[in-house]
Amino acid sequence: MSGQGDDPAHLSGSRSDAERGPSAIAWSAVLNAVLVAAFVVGAIPIVAIAHGFVELLQQSKIRSGADWLAYGFAFAGLFLGAVFFAYAIKYYLSTAMVLLTTLVWAGPRGGNGTRPGNGHNGHINGNGNGYHLDLGYHPFVSVHVAAYNEKRVIDRLLTALSQLEYPEYEVVVVDDSNDESVEILQRWVGRPRFKILHRSSRAGYKGGALREALMLMDPRTEYVVVFDADSVPFPDSIERLLPLFYRVSDGTANRRFADAFGRTDAPSEPGQIRRRAEVAAVQSYQWHVLNKSESWLTGAVRAEYSGSYMIERPFQDAIGALKMIAGTAYMIRADVLREVGWGTSITEDWELTLKLYARGWKVVYTPWAETPAECVSTFARLARQRMRWAEGHTHNVREWFGAIMRSPHVTPLEKLEFLYDSTYYLQAALFVVGSLSWLVSELIFHTHVPGWTAVLGWSLLFSNVFALPLMNLGGLILEEAPARDAQGVLGAVALSWALVPFQAWAAFKGLVSKDEGPWFRTPKTGRVTDQVRHLRRLYMLRRWLLGRRPSHRPAPPLAPAPVYRATRRSRLLGWLAIGVLVIIFGGLAALSLHAPTVSAAGNPLYLHGSGTAPGCTASTIDASAGARATPCAIQSQAGGVTATWAWMGLPAQTVAAGVWTFTLYWSGGSGSTSDTVSIAAGVSATASCAGFVATIPSVGTWTADYGASTANATSPLTVNTSASQLPLVIPPGGSLCLSVTLTHNTGGKPSMLYDASFASGGATSFVPPSIVVPEGLLGVAGLALLVPLFARRLVRRRA
Repeated sequence: MSGQGDDPAHLSGSRSDAERGPSAIAWSAVLNAVLVAAFVVGAIPIVAIAHGFVELLQQSKIRSGADWLAYGFAFAGLFLGAVFFAYAIKYYLSTAMVLLTTLVWAGPRGGNGTRPGNGHNGHINGNGNGYHLDLGYHPFVSVHVAAYNEKRVIDRLLTALSQLEYPEYEVVVVDDSNDESVEILQRWVGRPRFKILHRSSRAGYKGGALREALMLMDPRTEYVVVFDADSVPFPDSIERLLPLFYRVSDGTANRRFADAFGRTDAPSEPGQIRRRAEVAAVQSYQWHVLNKSESWLTGAVRAEYSGSYMIERPFQDAIGALKMIAGTAYMIRADVLREVGWGTSITEDWELTLKLYARGWKVVYTPWAETPAECVSTFARLARQRMRWAEGHTHNVREWFGAIMRSPHVTPLEKLEFLYDSTYYLQAALFVVGSLSWLVSELIFHTHVPGWTAVLGWSLLFSNVFALPLMNLGGLILEEAPARDAQGVLGAVALSWALVPFQAWAAFKGLVSKDEGPWFRTPKTGRVTDQVRHLRRLYMLRRWLLGRRPSHRPAPPLAPAPVYRATRRSRLLGWLAIGVLVIIFGGLAALSLHAPTVSAAGNPLYLHGSGTAPGCTASTIDASAGARATPCAIQSQAGGVTATWAWMGLPAQTVAAGVWTFTLYWSGGSGSTSDTVSIAAGVSATASCAGFVATIPSVGTWTADYGASTANATSPLTVNTSASQLPLVIPPGGSLCLSVTLTHNTGGKPSMLYDASFASGGATSFVPPSIVVPEGLLGVAGLALLVPLFARRLVRRRA
């Protein structure tokens, strides 16, 4: 066994293509392509919003406080929705990849089988209860527990720890209690393997207590396991965690790799065991199921954990992203823990995670060393717990942001995951505030950001809505949970909304406060409502869906309860989840074929002239407001005077049928003036409007009477086309043409002003119903060329 002089900064734990084999190389290539595609898709809304903001400023369309308010809601909704969409893409990708790869992956190794991404790379034999790694000896393990007023659960935990099957271990309990827990723990003093220390203060909270345990543990200790007081570990928990710190040679390819690159850590003989030098800790599944049937809230919490620990974290492990140590039920190398030490943050686990990664160490995850624990049973306790997590999380993000982002030991993908984690407890707030803002802009103000249509906005909203529920449902499927547990998925959605103000405030506080707040303990009830057995090692999700059951005997339950047997209804649940994924993505793809891709709905087009004002010649149309200090002018004449403007050389696009709105600026005229304005719009197939056909001839006329007091007034003109009017289809390189005829009837002859700034009073413009530009995705195909360039950087090869 190796491990002397391990340097995580130089040992990446990755394997060469020669080691990994053709199937692993192909899998890696597919994964790289999927990651690049996901990144591109996630960035599209942000790019579109930025483009729309620039276009809106260029159009100078925001002219009043009401405009600022309306467009403020629109931009806030879309921007926050786009930020959450980045999380949604990650959740969709995690769910799809974990479910689908489990469906098609090859069968088991050993007695129980393993899945890609669960961290198993050692010589593992199925023994019916867990995994066994033959190192030739048993490394000494010290189990640490920090307790504070846990009278309802502490005896249950210590009883479970006394029944661990591993031969070489001790239990160190550091207790800060001032309730009956002190008397309960006194009964364990002096028992073999147990060390009980009572502190008279809570200095450093949990981190301070674990620091005391570190000093009290046996000097022989090679690995430390941390359990929370409400957990009930299985007897084989240590045996399930320990193998993930090692790798086993699979043949001569390792030797060739070692010789070629001067590596000494790669085993040369098949079956030779070596320590995975870069792995500092192994995180297991905090399986909150003991009291999941107590109420709708405990069911919701259980479903929430299921999605995170059965979908999100295995996916993070598969692609080599940064993985959080999560409070309870993890194993860490004792030498590494002595080196980095315990901090005293109110989220000491997250602080430890960042310490490890900044120094080049890695954390791996496995769901198959699951540790049953309690769900929080009341909303008040849950809100208090999440507020502590949110405050400590963002405080440590602020403290460690520079160290993580600058560290050469942290891979680009790990840094990207850290950026995701930086706003982890603000996700729900982003979703709620963004969704409400967009709904206000869409349903009340009817305001669209340039480049966005209602279809795109609704697609973004619903894409965000379904992300987390589907991931949670996928987690329940992989656990083979009873069908009734699926109700918790809806409860988890309700909880995410209800916790928004609490988590958002605490996260903001952690970000701006100099020091963290106090530690608030989450009270435990000690109730057990459900039978708990080891999770099955699914050979393939397909076998479960088709009703085939693993043949190995599961571990005994921790609590008596009726045995759950999968039924046809529960098996259909798996197909339902995958079917929903297919329907959502297929439906959005189908809608995208018919939805406007780029729409200028609500964007004014301005008339421009050539020459010196006021005798400008009618010329062009575009989306830029005029800037002339002296406007161009066309004076109406008896019998009519006609001017034509052209927007030439356009890409293929369509002007939809609907309402055309004209805003004309007038000057001159005296007394009672009556003029008639006739407007015609049409399309030319060339870069000229000479002889264009007015497909919307004389869409309307307008007569206005001006007295002396109303001269130089700005008058809006609204013209409605009939519903049967066909849209204007502009071919590639064609032109959109607009013809205005001014006919003077009585009074003084006024002039229509155009091509000037608003301040000059001559920004005549018109707004067509919508201008739709179809776009293809062919240009995005070029991004495939980036896949080989970023393959080795984006994905850390699994050890």
